[in-house]
Amino acid sequence: MKASPRQDTKLIALVALIGITMVILLVIVDRWNAAEYAEQISKIHIPPPPPSGAKSITDLQIPDTVTLFGERLPLDNWFVRRQFERDFYYNWNNAYALVLWWQRSGVYFPMIEEKLHEAGLPDDLKYLAVAESGLVNVQSPANANGFWQFIPKTAQRFGLRVDDLIDERLDPEKATDAAIAYFKYMRTVLPTWTLVAAGYNMGEDNVREAMQWQHASSYWDLYLNEETMRYIFRIATIKELMSHGARYGLDFSKLTPYRVPEVKYTTVHGPIVSIADWAWSEGFLYKDVKVLNPWLIGRSIPAGTFRIALPSTDEDRASMK
Repeated sequence: MKASPRQDTKLIALVALIGITMVILLVIVDRWNAAEYAEQISKIHIPPPPPSGAKSITDLQIPDTVTLFGERLPLDNWFVRRQFERDFYYNWNNAYALVLWWQRSGVYFPMIEEKLHEAGLPDDLKYLAVAESGLVNVQSPANANGFWQFIPKTAQRFGLRVDDLIDERLDPEKATDAAIAYFKYMRTVLPTWTLVAAGYNMGEDNVREAMQWQHASSYWDLYLNEETMRYIFRIATIKELMSHGARYGLDFSKLTPYRVPEVKYTTVHGPIVSIADWAWSEGFLYKDVKVLNPWLIGRSIPAGTFRIALPSTDEDRASMK
């Protein structure tokens, strides 16, 4: 039976009403989603406030004299001072990270300081490890790894083993030895330690080339890429804030630095198919071995002789066995 013109009109009106209603609902949902997204983004990009009790940022007195590697930063130059202040305020506002860096330094700075002293290198080079990794084994998108952020090629160049089962970039002591060897080499081709630090960031050959074509003899006269331009200031401000935190409302003396776990060493002869089974046979758990020997990156130990650290007491375990 054919519908009447009146029925056709009602049907068209109903379809139109449904269409309008759907459009309105879609607009409402879209705006709600946009509002939720904006709120999440705002949470991500709002930096955390400084710790309770810290000075107001406008009360901070930026130091007039700062030294790094025994070299005084030329803060009387307007460009240098602006660069320094930018990283100073940024790192001060990142006080939670500074707290963790200071606590971790209790474990690793004594070892790094001793090795630098024995090598006759500036003590301030230890702050490169903080700037590079925060004193934790982290891997970058460029496959740099460990405290000193070596890429595999450079690590192997300075004596570190990097393969599918062993990555000595993750051994703080061996990686520090490699970093010292690298520093020594760069100091033979670059005239100052600030230039060496810049070379550590962008490559010594790139620094030498920039010096040549820019007719510059010091780091402070160079115009480099943004990352390297900020690198020295990042190290300098980290040193200033970690060394003199109380001046800036960061009283690290209230904190307890992390302690060095007591370990004993045992020599093992590989291959060992399962680190977990071997650890269990020794009275430990897989976690104990992996935490104290982060350079063991696989589940097995390859052929060869290796010195493995194990916890000395139950208190020194990483596991809860």
